Amino acid sequence: MERPSVVGAKIRTVLDRRHSRRWFRLAVAELFALFALGCRHHKPGAPATPPMPTSAKLARPTIPTRKAAPSLVAGETFAYERGVAKRIPIADARAAGLLDVDLSDGWAPYILQDGDPPQPNAYRDTFVGLANDRLDADGDPARAGGHNYLEAFGIPPTLSVLAARAEEDVVPAREACYEAVDREGLERFTGEVGFVDRDRSKRDYNEALRDADWLGKEIAARVTDASMTREAAIEALRADPKARGRVDREARGRARVRAVRAAQARLLCEGLLSPRSRFVSGTYDLPTHEALAGWERKNDIFGWGFLGGETLGSLLRPTRDLLLDDFRRLLAERIADAASIVEDGSINLARRRSPPTWGDEAGATHPVPDLIDDHVNALMGALGVGTAEDAIAFLRAHRAGLDGLHIAFQAPALPPYYQPDSGATEMNLVAEIDRGDVWYDFPFDARGKPIVQRREHFPHLTLFVKWHGQKIPLCWWRTTVGSWRSELHADGHVYFKYKNSDVGPRIWKEIVAAPVWIPPDGTPVEDLLTRKVLDRNVGPVTVVKTDVMGPGYQSAYGLVMGIHVDPKRGDFDNQIRTHGSVDYTSIARRFSHGCHRLVNNRAVRLFDFVLRHRTFRRVGNVPMNLKKHFEVDGQTYRYAIKTRGYYYELENPVPVNVLDGRIMGEVKKPITAFVRKPGIDYGPAPAVGDAASTAVAVPGPEVAPELGP
Repeated sequence: MERPSVVGAKIRTVLDRRHSRRWFRLAVAELFALFALGCRHHKPGAPATPPMPTSAKLARPTIPTRKAAPSLVAGETFAYERGVAKRIPIADARAAGLLDVDLSDGWAPYILQDGDPPQPNAYRDTFVGLANDRLDADGDPARAGGHNYLEAFGIPPTLSVLAARAEEDVVPAREACYEAVDREGLERFTGEVGFVDRDRSKRDYNEALRDADWLGKEIAARVTDASMTREAAIEALRADPKARGRVDREARGRARVRAVRAAQARLLCEGLLSPRSRFVSGTYDLPTHEALAGWERKNDIFGWGFLGGETLGSLLRPTRDLLLDDFRRLLAERIADAASIVEDGSINLARRRSPPTWGDEAGATHPVPDLIDDHVNALMGALGVGTAEDAIAFLRAHRAGLDGLHIAFQAPALPPYYQPDSGATEMNLVAEIDRGDVWYDFPFDARGKPIVQRREHFPHLTLFVKWHGQKIPLCWWRTTVGSWRSELHADGHVYFKYKNSDVGPRIWKEIVAAPVWIPPDGTPVEDLLTRKVLDRNVGPVTVVKTDVMGPGYQSAYGLVMGIHVDPKRGDFDNQIRTHGSVDYTSIARRFSHGCHRLVNNRAVRLFDFVLRHRTFRRVGNVPMNLKKHFEVDGQTYRYAIKTRGYYYELENPVPVNVLDGRIMGEVKKPITAFVRKPGIDYGPAPAVGDAASTAVAVPGPEVAPELGP
């Protein structure tokens, strides 16, 4: 059963969160997990650590000129080969064995298509509006010149949006602004800066100024003749045990302030940080933090607005290089959809020492390919795009017709395992979910202190195709399993309860696009509220968190989900799903309420692929008329849900086997009881046991089914 994540609607990432020192430490750990443990859904364009200082001035090659291309009419495409385009009917391109790729502004993934005969998917228009920056992140009409930057949440920009960004970035004044950024200040910084709260930011900055002033006075007192240099004076201070700590702290503070100023300068160049925001130069304050979080989203970096790691490395890269990465990622999503492929090279990360292979009918062995990257490289070659300047020239040449652009090219051949086995009519797909290291033990001791429960093996989902007696892995993606979560008891109090992920064979029988999450009765009502600015003249107000209900990319179920049912119990639905999510840090390091989360674009690729290669019935929109209200602090809040989502029913369900994983700790079976939260006063006669009485004494035989809507 899925609940809103701790992170919630990640489009606001760091903006709506109540920051704390403990959260900062946890978030830093999660970010390192993201970078080190392969949660990225595309090939990183920058190293996780900054490169060594180069001091070289960034090159600004001339952007070539291409002949302007006309707009296409419906049913036409440009057949490209070695940079030369020929305008032909799409039918002719396909007849010639070319792959036609829809690069138009009206594209949406296969799961959001209306079908033939049409059964309209209501969320399609919203998806397209968000991708074109016509709608803001909340689905309301966007302000002029506004950008969404939703790629990390599963909605990549269109070519028209990317072309507009490119033109903004290559304006001579802006590129000159980039060149003036203190690159060395970023290159030499090796730490991590995050925003905790305003007071902490101000204190850190003032401490750095005081330390610099102190060091200057100490050096002046020691430099009494020409033979004593500044460096020698600092070394003399460091030799004093009483001064060494402050000298080192001054160096760290000086490097931090310099790096923050350099980052602020870059963000000012890109228009993401404004003097009107009243940021303080050198201080990692809230406006700087928010601007950097926006910059991360613009460049599809899974981050939290911290200066360090991949974000720092990417800040050192030329904007044009980042644009080329954007262009490749956009092509990758469109190609995966057009070619109906899913292999992204991730399976090779799982088996670096012995990459998986498959055998053809002649007995030859082949590595499992990275089909998406192979197709992107082939398309880039056909377009004649090898550099960022080539990409900009291509976008300019097609400026008049980007809204309806189609490109056809000679794509790499698909492996034979895409052909069904003899006697079959579709690919024989199966999925496997390894739960990784699983802890059932209560995560707090008797005094309420958190207990470290280390995990070395994290949950992963693998999709296979069975072909000619082989089980060939196609992709391998990080996912989540359940753990201890907050839940409302019948006595009105909130306790901890273990939310288990079902183990054993299940099936995906129904796939739901733009699914809706209906809050279970056990959801603490406070979790359904958030603060939002609906009117700038009024300021933030408390409203129901309807975006987490959906439909939409911020839904607790993301853009798409597959429902797990148990065929041995009459297709029993225990409310477990494999689904998309904007909460990428939970996928990297934390837990769900039992469901298996994927970053949104992976979930879309997965279920697009399943629908392309399995026979299904298009059920379409499933309406409902749910109206609910609840009360918090004397205020009544209401919400309504009008749809369950857009349903597909597979004729032959996809088997999903959920493995036990490695059970850690002393408790070997899930605890079924509610457990009191440490430090909470439940009154004189609580109805629920504490950790000492419940966590050990009531491990239970099996997990009772979690019945839900």
